[in-house]
Amino acid sequence: MKEPTQCALWSKPERVNGPTRERFELVRTFADESHLLRYLLKCRECGQLYFFEFYEEVDWVDGDDPQYSTYIPVETDAEIETLKAVTHLGLLQFTPRLQQDYPKGARGPTLRWVK
Repeated sequence: MKEPTQCALWSKPERVNGPTRERFELVRTFADESHLLRYLLKCRECGQLYFFEFYEEVDWVDGDDPQYSTYIPVETDAEIETLKAVTHLGLLQFTPRLQQDYPKGARGPTLRWVK
């Protein structure tokens, strides 16, 4: 995948925080379940497309559900189809990706580009 250097998120990933509708336009929905969301999003500033996944694991013991958000910049239909076909863990093989992790027991989420 190509680095989205023209996108404001590349140099300021913290801008991804806040209401998704303010930052992105929803282009397509691939999954919309209680613990799994998969969308194609478009940056409202630059038009960059992102394959987005929100994944939540249920913590039946403590109610401290780990949550993971992944943004992978895409350019082609072939890239999108490839990402749609992989599992949650399979997305971890793709770079670059903007990763926001909030594991069980964490005081807050971590946000970083994985290159």
